[in-house]
Amino acid sequence: MKKNLIIATTIAILLTAWMIIGSINAEDPNNAQTQNSQASETEEKELPRVRVRDSEAQAYAAELILRGKTEASRDSVIKAEVGGQILEILAPRGGSVKKGDPLLKIDPQNLPEKLEEAKALLDQRTLEHQAAKKLQSSGYQSETRLAESSALLAAAKNLVAATEIALENTVVRAPFDGVFNDRLVEVGEFVSIGDPIARFLSLDPMIITAEATEIEVQKIHQDTPAVAQIGKKSVEGRIRYISRSANEAVRTYTVEMEFENPKLTFVAGLTADIIATTETQMAHKVTPAILALSADTDGELGLKVVTEEQTVEFYKTEIIGTANDGVWVSGLPDQARIITVGQGFVLPGAKVKAVEESSIQ
Repeated sequence: MKKNLIIATTIAILLTAWMIIGSINAEDPNNAQTQNSQASETEEKELPRVRVRDSEAQAYAAELILRGKTEASRDSVIKAEVGGQILEILAPRGGSVKKGDPLLKIDPQNLPEKLEEAKALLDQRTLEHQAAKKLQSSGYQSETRLAESSALLAAAKNLVAATEIALENTVVRAPFDGVFNDRLVEVGEFVSIGDPIARFLSLDPMIITAEATEIEVQKIHQDTPAVAQIGKKSVEGRIRYISRSANEAVRTYTVEMEFENPKLTFVAGLTADIIATTETQMAHKVTPAILALSADTDGELGLKVVTEEQTVEFYKTEIIGTANDGVWVSGLPDQARIITVGQGFVLPGAKVKAVEESSIQ
């Protein structure tokens, strides 16, 4: 019995000592802080680590490249304005000519004689009209007869003018400065009014025609400066025309760029690129490897960034240009901590521990 009392007393003393020590530890603020710090460190160690890089947006004007071909700025088929036989070819095929230079000659037939006849008739009508005016002023002729003579005089003048034009049209002339690209008739052939007789081109200025998609056509405007890349040569110009209606077959829009070609260095039909500079916008340059089609954001192409609250946020981005060391993308804030490693293992909204690229040796 005495032995049991001793055991009970010993247990009571130990319990009392344990409670006193626990109370002291609970009241010690340094000890509580240590425990909180240890818990925080444990929690931080459990957060997924991602590598980040601070990026600042820069002003960037993307280049839009459209593949097309060179064409004459004007391509005209000249047609006969009088009928007759082709007497002579006056300009070399493919030669450069100035506006008004003769190209071909058509047999005038009896037009010179008709012109002389028309001029003689005009002289007669002029004398008759003068006589009618004198008689009418003297009261010997009515106003009706004077009006009749005036009409005959006007008809005679018109006949002379029409005959002169017909005679002039027997010599086919260049409608503008350009190239007598092809003749469609030969000497000795007979042509009627309206028959095609020659093809005439203007190669200065010259144009490049290309097709733009519905996305590309919204990035350029008429009179936008552009550069034409033709083989290894580059020339500056401007966008002169953008179609306002899509080609129904392929759903593209025709774009024309105009450039100077004073020495006729370029000919029609060459493969060429139109390089147009789009409007300046703010963009980030990143490596393509960190762009991803994220399954957790419905397959959108974008980038994940770390916010000030150390949470992951996804931004849908668009590639607006390329460079030798990366691509330019839009859609991010001006200042962004972009996740460069580990983006595939974290979801938007998740807490992470960000590690700067610059701190990794």
